[in-house]
Amino acid sequence: MFALLGIFIALVGVGIGVLMMRHGAMKLRGGVSVEGTSIGSFSFRANDCASGAAFVPPYLGANLRAEGGSGLRVVESGDKARLWVFSQGGKQGALTIDKGSCSQWDVVVDWAHETTNRVNSVNGHVRVKCAVGGGKVTADVTFERCAQ
Repeated sequence: MFALLGIFIALVGVGIGVLMMRHGAMKLRGGVSVEGTSIGSFSFRANDCASGAAFVPPYLGANLRAEGGSGLRVVESGDKARLWVFSQGGKQGALTIDKGSCSQWDVVVDWAHETTNRVNSVNGHVRVKCAVGGGKVTADVTFERCAQ
């Protein structure tokens, strides 16, 4: 009886460890600054991300979210990529950004070749300086193994 209880406790511990490793594997660095735009002025550091593969319909990209609901959605990679910046909870709407509005444009999204909860993870970065919505948007964010 005690042996079975010991095995059960060990299995639960391993399960918790695997879940912590999966969540711990995601990495986010950097932030976004929005100044004088039609959706206001604010800045945020993303603390969570989701792969575009988790959405319907799925897409190559990532949804980078901050506490309070601000966020940056990245769709595609390189020159054809598009960005959407959302104010807190999207209350003021969103700004759509493409390469044509930016003096600096370095947007890369690629598959991470890992699957978490049946979702293909993505890696990438967004380094942009853009004049949009009557103001400026600057982003310098790196993300690794974003799943859901």
